[in-house]
Amino acid sequence: MRNILRQSSWLMGAQVLTRIVSFFYTIFLANKLGVEGFGLITVAIAYFAILSALTDFGFNRFLIREIARGELKIADMLGNILMLRVLLPSIVIILFSIVLYSLDPDKMRVSLILIAVLAVFPESIAVTLDGIFIGLQKLQYSAISLVIASSSAAILGFYLVNGGSGPVGAVIAIIFAQIMWALCLLIFLLRKKLLSFSKLNFSLMKKILVGSLPYGLIGVLGLLYFRIDSVILSYLRGSFETGIYGAGYRFLESIIFIPGAFGFALFPSLAKLHDTNISDMKKLYFRSLKLMGLLGLIIFLGYLFILPEIIRILLPNYSQSVDVIRILSFSIPFIFLATPGVQVLLSSDKYLKSVIFLSLFTVVLNIILNFIFVPKFGYLAAAYITVFSDVTSFVIFYIFLQRKIFNNEKS
Repeated sequence: MRNILRQSSWLMGAQVLTRIVSFFYTIFLANKLGVEGFGLITVAIAYFAILSALTDFGFNRFLIREIARGELKIADMLGNILMLRVLLPSIVIILFSIVLYSLDPDKMRVSLILIAVLAVFPESIAVTLDGIFIGLQKLQYSAISLVIASSSAAILGFYLVNGGSGPVGAVIAIIFAQIMWALCLLIFLLRKKLLSFSKLNFSLMKKILVGSLPYGLIGVLGLLYFRIDSVILSYLRGSFETGIYGAGYRFLESIIFIPGAFGFALFPSLAKLHDTNISDMKKLYFRSLKLMGLLGLIIFLGYLFILPEIIRILLPNYSQSVDVIRILSFSIPFIFLATPGVQVLLSSDKYLKSVIFLSLFTVVLNIILNFIFVPKFGYLAAAYITVFSDVTSFVIFYIFLQRKIFNNEKS
């Protein structure tokens, strides 16, 4: 547990710095672009995130797990995974561009989205390189690279948007940040002499594809779960309401790094324990659950009572986002509590099929509720549905975890 906390503290520290930068950068963008312009950025980022998950295909989670277990050498996997991660985005983005350009009448929105999704290419390389450090539990290199990338986005974005480039400048800054992220990780790998490639091996590629597929499906479902509401809101209620909701949601996203960083540090340890010592894994899970629950409660109170006052002072044009923030704050404890359980379930192949079906259920439920209530009630409905979905997701996965794993630990 001590090593997990030490490793996660690197990412948490980096994320604190990046979120502070992101907080002021978000305020700058919201004020400079206006509500509708910020709404366009929200949709572009949502599409980038969805395509990023789709083209990831679970490669990163598979890479981390195999490195943590020591079952495959870095040199054997790296070249093959990078090849797959260049080819897959190329195919997906070409098809996506044709469909989007044909169906979406708002050409400004289409242009922004297509520019934003180009960031998938450098991001794919960066995430793969980052997976090596996570699997080796050397998260300090991930942390430093993340800070540099985030700062690069804010600096270039401020320069371009302030210079009159508008939403396009903000999107270009996203691409630049992904390039900087990949370059930093590449430099660290070279310095640590961890960058090595074996020959391309098609049988190994097949093994990687098969092993990654469940993680890929879960990743896509997860991103749809977190991003589809902004997309639906954009098409059904327009850019203004998307901007209001997006501003509130960005502040929720700004603290998800805490369970995310903890989960990344926890995953390699769980992958080692899952097949050797279920009892120790159970103890680690419940200690993690208590820690995440306490942190989630503290941050929930801050978001409920303090953040709305900050918004009123710094973003008076987004006063309607205060209601969104207060509603979404009730999701925070459940997002934190869900993290240890999700990492347990992902640490072994045994339960991936069940996780996919349960995730599919929560995503479909989320989409159906958004299509039913968003047309009439707008962004407030989207916020309430997010909270309901987060509570439902935590309860479902907690029950599954207790019944299928911990209650059968002797079997």
